[in-house]
Amino acid sequence: YVGILTPDTTSRMRAEALRNLTPSWEWTWVDTDVPMRAQGRFWRTMAFRFRLGRIVTEINKLVRKQLCHSHYDLIWVDKGVYLNRETMRAMRTKARLLIHYTPDTAFLENRSRHFFRSLPDYDLLVTTKSFEMEYYQRLTGKQKVFLTTQSYDSKVHFPRLTGAARRREVVFVGLAERDRMNCLDELLAQGISVHLAGVGWERFRRKWRNNPRLKFAGEGAFGEVYANMLSECWIGLGLMSKRFPELHTTRTFEIPACGAILATERTTETGGFFEPDEVLFFDDHRTLARRIKDLFENATDSELSAIAEVGRRRVQLDRRDCSKILKEVLQHAQRPPRED
Repeated sequence: YVGILTPDTTSRMRAEALRNLTPSWEWTWVDTDVPMRAQGRFWRTMAFRFRLGRIVTEINKLVRKQLCHSHYDLIWVDKGVYLNRETMRAMRTKARLLIHYTPDTAFLENRSRHFFRSLPDYDLLVTTKSFEMEYYQRLTGKQKVFLTTQSYDSKVHFPRLTGAARRREVVFVGLAERDRMNCLDELLAQGISVHLAGVGWERFRRKWRNNPRLKFAGEGAFGEVYANMLSECWIGLGLMSKRFPELHTTRTFEIPACGAILATERTTETGGFFEPDEVLFFDDHRTLARRIKDLFENATDSELSAIAEVGRRRVQLDRRDCSKILKEVLQHAQRPPRED
């Protein structure tokens, strides 16, 4: 497994799920975040923005060094945006099966020349972005691409509190973007309490600094902290990024898995995942604010709990858990290619 193994990251979640799915296998874990954490801000910026510099060099050295066996049944690369041609050739010669997985955009954002050059080396490319399928298929062909959904981790994302123990607040955890700020502006203006965490919210927080209904939990809320935030409040916002045409996100499944009511924009994908009585669909922020205010003022805890429970049941029945998603990927990778 080649990827970020920092605790509470989704890539660590996938690594542990893969290990649990293959109990008789011997895994070698290569943590590509070690060189990243060892360097200062300048080199991290060079790696993030330009995919070059000291960190990229050290990541590739680390991966090649830890390819200590002559043969691997599977090499799983998670977000392989830094792996260069030399490293890819080394992995390709040693791997019977070479899989790349990313939950992120690869073409409209997070672009990497290293990744684009390595596309032919992989046996399977797994994406959660339906709007990028044409890019993958144009460069690799249909047989090499597998589309799946985002997922939640059942070991982390589950309800901690129920009923009256939950607060009538709205949670959002994520990067600050203009559309997201507009949404929270509307909620706060309607007198709705908001529990917020994420990067880039400084200006927004200054704007609402005198409003006691805004609580800020810090720039990072991951793992247990994130799941606890969702478990303590009744509604979680599944806001999409507007930097690219996002149709669902990890929050789409993590929020209901934690027993909170998902408030999400209606898209072609979210509309297929849930029925209208299982989540709060919205098309504009003002309507959302009115619906939430009405629920918080008029619905009983039992009524709120009933909405949350049908949403939680839906993600369970539809097998959105990370382990089930990765099991499908492994099964697909073992199938012989179809004859067109």
